[in-house]
Amino acid sequence: MAKKEKIDLKPNDFVCSNWREIISSGSNHGYSSISSAFGRASSELEKSEEHSKAKIMELLARTCSMMFDTKSINEPFKPVFQDFREGMRSAIPDDFTLEELNFFENILEEIDEHWLKARIADILWLCRKPKNPEHARMAVQAYISHPIVVKTWRIGIDKCWKRASQICIQIRDYKTLDEIETHLYSAFSIEHNDSPFMTLWLAELMDKLGLAKDQCSDIATKLFEKAQEYKSKSDYNCARSYLELASKKYKQSKDDQGWIGCLILIAECFELEADERSPNSQMVANSFYENAIQGYRRVPVKDRAAYGVDSKLKSLRQKLTKSGEGSLSEMGIIKTPGIDLKEMVENSQNHVAAKKTLEEALLYFSGLYSGPDYNSLKQNAENSISESPISSLFGSTHMSSDGRVVAKTPAMDLTNKDKTANNIVIKRQIQQHLMIDIQIVCNGQILPALNQILMEHRVTHNFIKALCYHSPFVPSNRESLTAKALLLGFEYDFANAIHLLCPQFENMIRAKLKENGAHTSNVDPNGIEHENGLSTLIDLPEAINIFGHNAIFEMKAIFTDAIGPNLRNEVAHGLLDDNSASSIGSIYGWWMILRMIIRSLCGIGNGPQAKKEEKS
Repeated sequence: MAKKEKIDLKPNDFVCSNWREIISSGSNHGYSSISSAFGRASSELEKSEEHSKAKIMELLARTCSMMFDTKSINEPFKPVFQDFREGMRSAIPDDFTLEELNFFENILEEIDEHWLKARIADILWLCRKPKNPEHARMAVQAYISHPIVVKTWRIGIDKCWKRASQICIQIRDYKTLDEIETHLYSAFSIEHNDSPFMTLWLAELMDKLGLAKDQCSDIATKLFEKAQEYKSKSDYNCARSYLELASKKYKQSKDDQGWIGCLILIAECFELEADERSPNSQMVANSFYENAIQGYRRVPVKDRAAYGVDSKLKSLRQKLTKSGEGSLSEMGIIKTPGIDLKEMVENSQNHVAAKKTLEEALLYFSGLYSGPDYNSLKQNAENSISESPISSLFGSTHMSSDGRVVAKTPAMDLTNKDKTANNIVIKRQIQQHLMIDIQIVCNGQILPALNQILMEHRVTHNFIKALCYHSPFVPSNRESLTAKALLLGFEYDFANAIHLLCPQFENMIRAKLKENGAHTSNVDPNGIEHENGLSTLIDLPEAINIFGHNAIFEMKAIFTDAIGPNLRNEVAHGLLDDNSASSIGSIYGWWMILRMIIRSLCGIGNGPQAKKEEKS
């Protein structure tokens, strides 16, 4: 086979190409559509055997394919596609060769189109050594040449302006940064009647960039007024979005009255939305009432009397109780004959499908499986031993994945009629039955339902963080850590999720016990106080009253029992390897914690509910 001839990149071939028309035909969706347009042009030129121009179009397609990652100054672009299993990905700045960078520099002055000029100048600024500040300035000017209008703002122009600001800060071009601030604030100050969020987006961008600090109070006031407008239209979600940022800006401007006013209005929006939702779904309404309660609790104690917060909380608790009782009938349990996973998978997907909001989908997701019934499992275990005693005639040794003996179970003593003498054997059988159930639940319900939710909804860190913030099960100042851990599960990264969740889950249990007057620590002979671990905590008598017998059994089976996944101790001692960290136990442990957090928003899982469970 003849060696393929090397094709040089010639600036004149670029000049003579129809690159302007290509960009014009593909700029309606920003860089992604421009990249696709260049890719199509490259294919057509190859067919025409115009190989030099085809190579240039392919290079420009790769150049425009990269996605913005404006959280990073040094790595502002990431690949649009990445497959870790196959070790494949699309382009990043480090991929461009010296020849390609030289080509970019030769054509840069020729380019008079904002999208392409900004991208090429930015790549040269990032990759050329030594760095040339002129490339940075050219990139900034091209980025901010895009107009600030609603129609095109969210196709990537917002990220262009943000990237331009970051470069200005990096090269200390504060004059241009002041111009950017003026343009953004001017756009913020006008009305954008064709978009409910444009004003908010501009305010958020200025806030993230630390711009318009002198106008902080004016920004807060306008955001508050917009929130009131949307509240009057019953667009409570939009109103709350404006109020959250308004409260932040009032706080920055040291206007405590304005800040508290925002907190009060946020809580009112949650309550009003709950009232509207309650006729259709008590379950959904319940979560909004809980959010309203948490909203009022954000008001400092010293200011609550002036705003009548205590009376509002009392009224909301009554609504919460009523909607909580009504939501129980909506949280059905899926039952299928035998272990027909095909039917179970379909039912699970249907159970969470076609929900209007992510909140509702997750509520149904938490109701896929109510958790193990200890008495039922125990009865089944005893029946199994009675009907087929062979497996119980011999003792067993339980080993971890790295070969350690973690537990030993004696043989059943058939001569002893006292069942309590064989509790260890029955316990092993119960654990085996539970793990079979969990295997079925994960493969037949949790994973299919999770996939369905991710097909229909976008789960973000901010959403999960808000969920944790309003959950009475998540202690204060643990929202971000817990949210990051839970979000990993929505990325199917259960291994990292369980490593982050285990210590946070232990702290959740400890906090709940402390709230109910339990002593969660011990004092050694030297007078040093030590906090007890999860195993000790869930053995406290108060634990049953708070969580119920079934929940305590579930916690032990998944997190602390040596015969089971034993996640708490395996994580604490670094004993999980790549395979065991992503096991069914980790998947179930992640979902179980998510379920407890979601149900806490519905008032399920507290002391009275645990007692009700014991009586049922």
